Amino acid sequence: MADLNPPKTQRSGRIILAAILLIILAAAGLYLYAGWIGYQETPKRVEVQDAPSQSGAPYTLSPEQESNLLSYGYPDGFTILFYEEETPEREIQTVRLETWEYYTLGLGLTFINGDLISQDPVEWDSQVPVIPAPYKPEQFSAFMDLVDVITVGEIATYIEVPLNNELLEKGVLYYADSLSFGLQEDKLVYLEAMALIEE
Repeated sequence: MADLNPPKTQRSGRIILAAILLIILAAAGLYLYAGWIGYQETPKRVEVQDAPSQSGAPYTLSPEQESNLLSYGYPDGFTILFYEEETPEREIQTVRLETWEYYTLGLGLTFINGDLISQDPVEWDSQVPVIPAPYKPEQFSAFMDLVDVITVGEIATYIEVPLNNELLEKGVLYYADSLSFGLQEDKLVYLEAMALIEE
């Protein structure tokens, strides 16, 4: 009668071969996963194919902001920060903190929810000509999504830079023509429209 069990040396050889194969597959899987993670964290250049329509309502300037527009015109550049805070009544309210920079006038205006809270000097060499940002503060509303920002800003190309979760959880920075903006969980939380120096 023939022995159906292979010798111990053959069995141990197969086990070692299977273990080596398993280690190689695990290493390859780990390598591919690390590559995928690395790809997710690298900046990407994106070209917008079709500009979709805006889903949210544009921001309405306050009477105080309108008055400053009549006095000084649109700012050369501006920064807007959106965040939520608790009121004394324990309700959550959205805060819109914006700074308008008028470089050629040497003036900076800061508003919270449309109320002027400070006027500050802006250091600028009046001999250096400025090209104002092609955007207006009222184009951007709190917590817009990426599609809305692309639409209202008429953005054709942008760079997407995922942020490290330790820096801002689920945050992404975007750079477009004279514009940088940040989204957290696909909601606009920061925007800067930048003036350029004329050469």
